[in-house]
Amino acid sequence: MRPTLIAQCSNDAIAPLEVGAFVHAQVPGSELVTLTATGHCPQLSAPQATAEAIITFVRERR
Repeated sequence: MRPTLIAQCSNDAIAPLEVGAFVHAQVPGSELVTLTATGHCPQLSAPQATAEAIITFVRERR
């Protein structure tokens, strides 16, 4: 099992929140983070929030 971060935008027209919850349920040990952002690509619509989520995730696993 590999540490897996699932980052989802709170307002995503392509993948609603249920999709993130489904993926999270299918990946054992994963962590789901819902970013306050719009769009399907959080690295583009909310780059700072995405970076912070990734940094936090990595730091917690050291």
